[in-house]
Amino acid sequence: MTEPHALRNQLAAFDRKSPSVLTEAAATYGSGETYFDMLADLSADEDDAVSSGATWLIKHHAENGEALAPDQCMTLADHLDRITAWDAQLHICQSARLLPYPDKVTDRLLAFARPLLAHRRPFLRAWSLDLLCHLAERDPGIAAEAEKVLALAEEDPAASVRARARNLRKARR
Repeated sequence: MTEPHALRNQLAAFDRKSPSVLTEAAATYGSGETYFDMLADLSADEDDAVSSGATWLIKHHAENGEALAPDQCMTLADHLDRITAWDAQLHICQSARLLPYPDKVTDRLLAFARPLLAHRRPFLRAWSLDLLCHLAERDPGIAAEAEKVLALAEEDPAASVRARARNLRKARR
């Protein structure tokens, strides 16, 4: 069995709750030359467990100082429209500040974040807001949109969204 298939099979066993399968996958495959390339490709897998597991690993590694390279971020950005599992979408939003996305993918990241701002899941609304504000920090042309969305989020019925909006507002001062 080739390495990508073996990694995919291991991620398919992810129950989308306990990360033990994922940390085992990272220990087994994480030192391979193509590991981050595989994760970027698997992020858009049709199996939600695989997509969620791949994006969780991307986020986990980024949080620990091992981010994808800019070209791998390009691949990830190319797949954003096919990442449909809510938890995979959440991982993308949560890790965006940690990844070296090239400026030329800003439009793709915006297209990804905008619909999530109205998602039924509050954490996804909160973190897509974070992604939008991060993009506004990089591109002043998005600042007015981010300000408008931030003001709306401060009135969101979910406490997690309001808290994220408050934290983002403080960080902008």
